[in-house]
Amino acid sequence: MHVEATGCPYHAATAAHPDPCADYLALKGGAPVEWDTFLGVWVVTGYAETARLLRHPALSSTWPAQGSTALHEDAPDGGNGPRTHPDVRRWFMFDDEPRHLALRKLVAPLFTDARIDQIRPFVETTVTTLMDAAGSTFDVMSQLAIPLSGRVVCHVLGLPADLAPRLRSWSQDIDALLHADYLPEARERGEHALAEITQAVDAVLRTGAPQHTGIGLLERALRAGQIDRRDVTATASLLLHAGFETTSTFLGKAVRAAIHSGTWHQLTALEPATAVEELLRFDTSVQQVARVAREPVESAGRKIKPGDLVLLMLGVADRDPARFHDPDRLIPGRHLAFGLGGHYCLGARLARLEAQAVLRALAGRPGAPVFAAPPVSRPHHGVTVLERLDVTFA
Repeated sequence: MHVEATGCPYHAATAAHPDPCADYLALKGGAPVEWDTFLGVWVVTGYAETARLLRHPALSSTWPAQGSTALHEDAPDGGNGPRTHPDVRRWFMFDDEPRHLALRKLVAPLFTDARIDQIRPFVETTVTTLMDAAGSTFDVMSQLAIPLSGRVVCHVLGLPADLAPRLRSWSQDIDALLHADYLPEARERGEHALAEITQAVDAVLRTGAPQHTGIGLLERALRAGQIDRRDVTATASLLLHAGFETTSTFLGKAVRAAIHSGTWHQLTALEPATAVEELLRFDTSVQQVARVAREPVESAGRKIKPGDLVLLMLGVADRDPARFHDPDRLIPGRHLAFGLGGHYCLGARLARLEAQAVLRALAGRPGAPVFAAPPVSRPHHGVTVLERLDVTFA
């Protein structure tokens, strides 16, 4: 079942308009649940099957501690070397109940509707500042998406604003660790990033974080004996990585997709909230979610055994023609970008707020953005990174 990526189905790729969505779409059109003999994992691409398995109690989120692929077995250490960093295995997104829910509840106040409303002026002011500094031709990633996401997540967590420029390298190296922990270099870089984040969090804890911030909430829980010190740094690193990487990537992908598909004017004529929902479906920043089976489970006539690793391909499921009419076109009101069930993304409201603010600011400029140069992506230890997105307003 291992296949090479094919061209984008909604637009012929050219030098001026390179293929923006070929990462996993070669899997589209196959069986909704299929065994990948190359990796030794189940790959789920059907929308109905993905939605069901995201909620299924037989599938565990603890895959960093338990799941493995053929790539682990082929590693120089024969799969017996160190696995994903212990602090990452403490992330509540990689845990099941009751620990997952207990840690999630501690930081949930950061993402309520009321708290997002309080953050809105900071987000909008930051977007305005960045757009004022950008000329008529600028790189969406380095001049807008990356600094915006970095400043916002530092603000939410209570980290010094001068750490924001470091988040890009930290997040990319942690992302590589999550995708390629069988590679010694990926492990080394990811562990170094986690160590630097721990130092930054410890520095804030020594001076005391404002109570309304993420680190402030975790510090109170630590003093109350609800969590230990490692949970503080692990949870902070999770929020930092997830809040920065997924949002900055999505902001770039959203602009790229709107220009590439020729739908900029149609999208920006909508309410920003409506446009963001469809952009999330069309090319989400979270392309896949992993689970490991702890009990037998059947899906689409296939039998998943205990211990099997299951990859739920959100990006492909969001293009499933069995669920969406004309799925390769941008049409408002449909997506599966943040997951479902108990692991639904806590930061979804904040990511939407940032995306809406960016679209509103860009739509307020005269004319429409076009590519000033072909978008630049690069591989990073199994992860595709959107490196540059130069646009100009015509």
